[in-house]
Amino acid sequence: MDQPKFVIYTRVSTKKQRASGLGLEAQRKMCNELIEREGGICVKEFSDVESGKSRTRPGLWAAIDFCKENGNAMCPCTLVIAKLDRLARDVEFTFRIMNTGIQIRFVDMPIMNTMLLGVFASVAQYERELISSRTKGALDSIRDEIKENGGHMSKAGRWIHSIGGQKGQDTTAASTAAGINHTKRAKSWKDKSALFTWVENQVRRGRPRQEILADAKAMFEKNPNMYGTRRGCALCEGTLSRWVKEIQCGI
Repeated sequence: MDQPKFVIYTRVSTKKQRASGLGLEAQRKMCNELIEREGGICVKEFSDVESGKSRTRPGLWAAIDFCKENGNAMCPCTLVIAKLDRLARDVEFTFRIMNTGIQIRFVDMPIMNTMLLGVFASVAQYERELISSRTKGALDSIRDEIKENGGHMSKAGRWIHSIGGQKGQDTTAASTAAGINHTKRAKSWKDKSALFTWVENQVRRGRPRQEILADAKAMFEKNPNMYGTRRGCALCEGTLSRWVKEIQCGI
């Protein structure tokens, strides 16, 4: 009896992932383990560097065509994929693949059949739509903040002046105004901050930065409201370095 034939399909979202080989290698390993358990043989391997929502999948369609040409009812050529999300998160696209008539196996879902595939594809698309909706909501909120305050402070601590190249906006003027606005608010906070005043005194006394940082963290633990930064956090090395430069320059 002929060995069961399998075609491996792998997908990563970026060229960087493909270059590293890490994502592809993990998927390939999972697929080969399933093929070995089934006593089969891998006759071909295809891959794509495409987003999960993209329908441009030359590697996938080539894999499907290969399965059709090299399989039959007695000895099908089965497409094996490590995880369902490597296939698609688009219901219509998933059903197009199902309608090709080839057999598909998913390593992470060994009991998957045609009916379940449709259900899971629907759930995956719903999840993608939720993510898109949450992202849009977050961006709208940031745009409103930029419009009201002249900018938005990112989680990474960067002051953002605009998002997505907003049309009709004088970016130079907006950036200048936002920068001035940000500087004014920062100065106002420092004038009232017990932490900044304390740091300023320590710097002028010539104390080493590591000592200042250690004492500031200890004070924060005892009284976070008084000795927290503008964002309500303990003083970190990066913020301290920036403050020291400002103090030394007389800003």
